[in-house]
Amino acid sequence: MSTSSKPSRSKRRQAKPKDPPSPNRAIINWKEEELHNLILRFKFPSDCGIQFPIAGSTSLDALPGYMTLYATFSREGNFRLPMSKFLEEILTKYGIHLSQVNAIGFPRVTQFEFIYRAQKREPTFEMFNVFYYGTYTRGFYSFNSITASVLPCSRDPPKSFHD
Repeated sequence: MSTSSKPSRSKRRQAKPKDPPSPNRAIINWKEEELHNLILRFKFPSDCGIQFPIAGSTSLDALPGYMTLYATFSREGNFRLPMSKFLEEILTKYGIHLSQVNAIGFPRVTQFEFIYRAQKREPTFEMFNVFYYGTYTRGFYSFNSITASVLPCSRDPPKSFHD
C-alpha cells in the first residue's frame, strides 16, 4: 500500500478546475520587464501614464486616477489606447468600468466592433445588444451571445457570394 500524498492519475483528471479568483483576491504578480514588453509590443502612447503595480496589490488596488488593465485585453482582446468611442459607449451604458470586464467578454466587444467597421458601418450600443447581453459572475462582468431560433430568410441557400 502506497503512502504517497499525491492523488492518483484518475483522481487528478476528475478534479474540478479552480475558479479564477475575484478581482479583490487575485494578487498581481507581474515582473516589471513584462509590463515594459507589453507597452512596446502594443505601442501604448508614453503619455498614458502607465505604471507598474505595487507588489502584493490586487486589481482593485489601483492608485487614485488609475485603473487596472489586464494584459489579456491587449493580447487576446486587441485593446489599444486611446480607447475607441464604441467601447466607451458600451462601458458607459452598462455602467461598468473597464477593469470590471473579464478577459472572455472583452474580445466579444472588440470583435463586434471590428466586424461592423469592416462592413463600413458604425457600431452602436443598441446593435451590440441585439447580439449580446451583459452578465455578472465571480466579480467580473462579461457579454454572452443571445441565442434564439431564427427562421431562415430563404429555403434556397445561395450558390456563391454573388447570389
